[in-house]
Amino acid sequence: MRREPAADLGQASNPTDAEALLRDYGCRATRSRVAVLEALLSHDGPIGAAELTELAQAREPSIHEATVYRTIGVLSELGLVNHVHAGHGPSLVRLATNNDLVAVCQDCGKIADVPAAAVAPLIDAVKEDSGFVLEPGHFALEAVCATCLKLR
Repeated sequence: MRREPAADLGQASNPTDAEALLRDYGCRATRSRVAVLEALLSHDGPIGAAELTELAQAREPSIHEATVYRTIGVLSELGLVNHVHAGHGPSLVRLATNNDLVAVCQDCGKIADVPAAAVAPLIDAVKEDSGFVLEPGHFALEAVCATCLKLR
């Protein structure tokens, strides 16, 4: 059963909070799930499953990447996290309360949050011109970061 993300989702900052959050959402709070959620809560922004696995393993060394993927699926069904398709790279996962857009450098893969308000004029213009309402949050914006731009 999918729920709206908790407004205080980002406030959980230790394993006890992550455990309580899982239970509040009616989910079994296994050590692996707590470790994955705690890693997400401590990470700032979107993250790939491989990097998330490393962060979770720092809390629970026996976690396998397959467990992280299954946990992401459970957390997604609960409405605690969502994913962003990142161009040619792997999907990213982030807390569901993060409403920023995601930009991924097409040269080096660097990831950055972009405030949704930054593209609001574009969304308004497209709606006015074509009647389509862009919903850019599910896919990353392809970009070139400042460092790579200097190398071009």
